[in-house]
Amino acid sequence: MAQHPADNVDTSEATTSPILDLAVAAFFAIICAAGWFSVLSGKRLMASLESGLDPGAAFLPVLVLGLLSLGTALILVKGLVRFFSGAQGGPSLRQGDHLPAVALFLGMVVLCLAATRIGLLPAAFLFSAAWTAWLSGRRNGRRARALFSGLILGGLLCTFLYVVFVSVLKVPIG
Repeated sequence: MAQHPADNVDTSEATTSPILDLAVAAFFAIICAAGWFSVLSGKRLMASLESGLDPGAAFLPVLVLGLLSLGTALILVKGLVRFFSGAQGGPSLRQGDHLPAVALFLGMVVLCLAATRIGLLPAAFLFSAAWTAWLSGRRNGRRARALFSGLILGGLLCTFLYVVFVSVLKVPIG
């Protein structure tokens, strides 16, 4: 019988500490502030919002930053409520769980660098195929199946990116 991914999670320490919630909120607040500063300081970008029926180039950044800001505010409120109510809780991650997060961050840096050298689609394929294969193999332990899943999902992602951005939106992705 297949094991559910949440079956191996230790729920005894699944509650985050209020301090961790506040630290996460501060981290995302810095990202939001940098994003809003970048978007709002671009006069031509912001002018594109008022160009008739087409929402313009600023629509997606404003939408993403709005959602990210909302999520940040919710995490901040959660942390403040728990902090002032005296709630306790350990970190939600065990020390050994930090390596995949660091690897993902470094993988995204490599993705950005690779996209400038080999192109977005090949870099996105390699990134998504590798991560899908690794996560699938980690979950079920079947390496051949994990590799196959990674290749299929990497190909599907690149097909989706090409169809949406190149064919439909006519974005030159180089």
